[in-house]
Amino acid sequence: MYNTWEELEDGIKECKKCKLYPTRKNIVFGVGNRNADLMFIGEGPGADEDTLR
Repeated sequence: MYNTWEELEDGIKECKKCKLYPTRKNIVFGVGNRNADLMFIGEGPGADEDTLR
């Protein structure tokens, strides 16, 4: 597990656990209040999100 958001973000940069990793251009980490009491997690990023970041 990760202890900080920064560790999590660094960890997913090298992740190869899903079929997206061979073709992804960028990670799409998300935005928002990292201290929120509630978090919504959506589906995987689309082509636009991967290209724009």
